[in-house]
Amino acid sequence: MIDKNLIKEAKIKEPVKNEFYELLKSKFPQTINSDGAVNFDTIKMLLDIKVKENIKGYELNWTGKGLANALYTTPCDKELKFNKTKSKNTNSTQNIIIKGDNLDALKLLKSAYYEKIKMIYIDPPYNTKNDDFIYPDDFRKDYKQICIEIGLIKIEVDEFGNKTEVPSEAMDFFTSITSTKSHSGWLSFMLPRLKLARDLLKDDGVIFISIDDNEQANLKLLCDEIFGEENFVADFIRKTKSTTNDAKTGINYQHEFLYCYAKNKENVNLLGGQKDLSKYKNPDNDPNGAWVSSDPSAKSGTPQNGYFGVTNPYTGKVDYPPEGMFWRFSQNTIQKHIDEGRICFKKEHKDDERGFIYKRYLKDLKTDLTTFDSLKFVDNKFMNQSATKGLKELNMVEAFSYPKSVEFIQEIINHATNDNHDIILDFFAGSGTTAHAVMAQNAQDNGNRKFILVQLDEKIDEKKSKTAFDFCKNELGSKEPVISDITIERVKRAGNKLEKPNLDTGFCVYDLTDKDALIQKSDGTLDFYLNEDLTPLDKALNLALQSGKTIDIKSEEICKDKLYKFDDSYYIVSYDKNVLESLEATTDKPVYISGYNDIKLDDFLNLQSVLKDRLNVVY
Repeated sequence: MIDKNLIKEAKIKEPVKNEFYELLKSKFPQTINSDGAVNFDTIKMLLDIKVKENIKGYELNWTGKGLANALYTTPCDKELKFNKTKSKNTNSTQNIIIKGDNLDALKLLKSAYYEKIKMIYIDPPYNTKNDDFIYPDDFRKDYKQICIEIGLIKIEVDEFGNKTEVPSEAMDFFTSITSTKSHSGWLSFMLPRLKLARDLLKDDGVIFISIDDNEQANLKLLCDEIFGEENFVADFIRKTKSTTNDAKTGINYQHEFLYCYAKNKENVNLLGGQKDLSKYKNPDNDPNGAWVSSDPSAKSGTPQNGYFGVTNPYTGKVDYPPEGMFWRFSQNTIQKHIDEGRICFKKEHKDDERGFIYKRYLKDLKTDLTTFDSLKFVDNKFMNQSATKGLKELNMVEAFSYPKSVEFIQEIINHATNDNHDIILDFFAGSGTTAHAVMAQNAQDNGNRKFILVQLDEKIDEKKSKTAFDFCKNELGSKEPVISDITIERVKRAGNKLEKPNLDTGFCVYDLTDKDALIQKSDGTLDFYLNEDLTPLDKALNLALQSGKTIDIKSEEICKDKLYKFDDSYYIVSYDKNVLESLEATTDKPVYISGYNDIKLDDFLNLQSVLKDRLNVVY
């Protein structure tokens, strides 16, 4: 391991983790407390902001919010390990599937994908009160460490030096009211993940969240806080089923919600998909071009300006607006349209039909793209049964209570993304519908969108989901069936069905694994944990990711198992003279090495003397 003090003495750079924090520390050191925390009162004073302490604005509060915010900022102790067996078309694909806790995955992605994601779609746990949702954050090491630091968990040491974690009475109470079945527990679970999601969105990016009535009200307030009320774009209604049985209230409850928020609403335009222009024709060779017959009446208007007769000069028929309606135009404008040929009279017509045609020209369309209607998803084709049917067509099993159809997510993608290399992220991947929808949309418009999926390795309970368990066990050969087995298999089968030239239906699968670290033993001494499961390429990839290189960038092996190149940067996994000679041949390219690298002191000093400020140490 490389001593951080040695790095400081040698003036070797460590990658900046938070530019704003570093700016405060260097330019306004009085804003940083001795423990490294930001002093917001000092910032207010510097900005001459006068705030009355006893006045608080409207905000969403719950038990555990402070801990949830702390989880957002704790460092990630995980790394990626490539799973070649589960992957498909690894040499050509740009798609990614990550197996593991999405909180860890989002933190890992942030270093390279900060403000690079065009669209996020998530279908998080609905907190239906029937089952605990998975992702138990209270079992995370960083969560426990926070609880220890603030005194909710005490560490007792016996006479032999053995340590025991003892929850305080306050911790017992806190746990009881922040369980996964409570609103507080659900909000604490969602907050750090949504904050990280916002960090990943491009400035013109959007996030879509499916939710039902159990948490939709709380989700709206939470998203207003994280994304800003001003960046709320819309809420959509999706019809879930045709019938339900709730004789107690007499309500036929058939819908759920889809919330949309933007990183910056001013930069968002959700027009998407081509309008059907096939109805526009030009049978009379009108010099203004193709047209369709349109209704000249509307519900808005006044009797003085919008209610009058229009006389057909050929038949003498006088037309008035239908009952309760008015002409869209004044008499002067109607006459102008007649003179221009936009209104043309029929020489023959039935007694009960209008004696003239009002033409709407194709050339007058402001855009040939469709609007994104908030009631778009009340169509039956977006119901749950459509999703179930889609899975059956792939010979897959249904393992989820509220499945979403490919058509549903594809419609969102159609409106929220462009066809040129946009990245779509889903960190509650479930059955992999988002990946299926991305590939389907690319197949439809020859696009080059990429997907990143994250799915927890949640074990499938044989008693609760026997069909899914048997499918994974018997058909997929899984020793211990987990949800990600279904995710990966569904994406694979969907891609096989969609196969067409130049369509990327592949994906690289990565497992989350423990990161190299210094750990404290029971006797208080420090020990070095080195993850032996990572291959040299895995180690290089993780270094590249931490330095800002996206996962899909292809690697070049410079020195076997020792030195790799990603894009314009070099990554040292193991050191010898060949590595040094190869790096000496380069001139201005950055070089990265892990702070946990088992390099000898003399070799490190030699490396530093040659590379100077090109050398970066990553922890």
